Amino acid sequence: MPEGMHNEEITTTEDTASQPKAASMLGRWATFLLGVFVMSVGIALSVHGQLGTAPISTFPAVIDAATSWSVGGVTVVMNAVFVLIQIIILRRRFPLFQLVQLPIAVIFGTLIDVSIFLTEWAQTDNYLLQWVVTIVGALILGIGVYIQIQPKLLYLPGEGIVMALTHVTSARFGTMKQIVDWSLVIIAAIVSLVLMQRLEGVREGTVFAAFAVGGVVKAIENLRRRRPAAKD
Repeated sequence: MPEGMHNEEITTTEDTASQPKAASMLGRWATFLLGVFVMSVGIALSVHGQLGTAPISTFPAVIDAATSWSVGGVTVVMNAVFVLIQIIILRRRFPLFQLVQLPIAVIFGTLIDVSIFLTEWAQTDNYLLQWVVTIVGALILGIGVYIQIQPKLLYLPGEGIVMALTHVTSARFGTMKQIVDWSLVIIAAIVSLVLMQRLEGVREGTVFAAFAVGGVVKAIENLRRRRPAAKD
């Protein structure tokens, strides 16, 4: 067999093998970004519900209400700070690939502002309807979180800082997640009282979302585990 033909066959085989890998990676990124978008819609609805947002968005919601900054803009800055804290905590153990969190944070913040604009119709002054919007927002946020973690590509900065803290402490991820979330709620509440002399972005809906989002993720996981058993 001529040498040129042999090399051509090897190249063709390698290209064919690489195509499924590239398609798989593209699919994983598409799934991740879909999850980020769905999360932004959930956050937007929780903002329009006016009963308090999910813990991760309480601080941006407070700054949005007190200043000319948007929820998405504050989210970008806050997430950039989260990445910086990860670098400080982990130092040499910080994976350079996780710097991709920075452009993802910009995309996430932008999507939040776009979603808030697109869901303005959901804002209402009726307390019962506010609860409906808040509950739907929490459910959608939970679905988005579940979709976002499926590809196992990288963390959003909010989860990244939790993971970094679990590396340097003996706490479990779930426990540290709760600590970080409620720390953000307390900070947001203090800032709200200082800047506006009232609670804004931190209300009864925040407590509901704190439990509901994780509950939705667990419920979806349980349903997926039961499906194979049901087929058998």
